[in-house]
Amino acid sequence: MNTLGLEKRDGRNMLAVAAVVTLLIAWTAEGALGVRIVAGAIAGLVSAAVFVVSTLLINRYKPDHW
Repeated sequence: MNTLGLEKRDGRNMLAVAAVVTLLIAWTAEGALGVRIVAGAIAGLVSAAVFVVSTLLINRYKPDHW
């Protein structure tokens, strides 16, 4: 995480976002339990990737006064 320029709290926040999205998708999706868990896991991974990319972009291009 440090090689990407992310802080420890960024990793913790990423895990929280991924966990919440995974649980919400698994709970609200339709289908068998296994399908719901797989759908939730995929959505959680995608949300974690989007979180990392957006955090990196914000850290790189944010104004100096932030």
